[in-house]
Amino acid sequence: MKHKKQIVLFFGFATLLLQTGCSSMGKSVSLGSAIGAGTGAAIGGVLSQDGKYRTRNVIIGAGVGAIAGGFAGSAVYGSNERDKEMAFLKGKEAERKSSKAGSPPNLQQPKIEAVWVESKVVGNRYIEGHFEYIITEPTRWEVP
Repeated sequence: MKHKKQIVLFFGFATLLLQTGCSSMGKSVSLGSAIGAGTGAAIGGVLSQDGKYRTRNVIIGAGVGAIAGGFAGSAVYGSNERDKEMAFLKGKEAERKSSKAGSPPNLQQPKIEAVWVESKVVGNRYIEGHFEYIITEPTRWEVP
């Protein structure tokens, strides 16, 4: 009875340690299958009441655990990939917003009035008729 608790604790601790190394689909599925097979074999061995069918229970537990672990590894990999894709899209959206926020707002054109000044003589100078342009409203920032 004392050894059964130690085996279960060992495989439980090993499972927690091994769950940190998923980087690709193949590694995730194989790691999940390995963890599942080890855990299933340990549970199959611990749950055997008599020594007669212990080997069979360990093999069945390892097989079922490997299949379940493979599915779990695949699901974890898919979840991680979706999270990475969502983070990438959020980053692109934030970049798009920051580039819009980083540029200054547009300027409105000033309002200009043209006034015709007639030709005239001032002292010994002749000034030909011309337009004078007066800014009636200066340029302003456009409100977005």
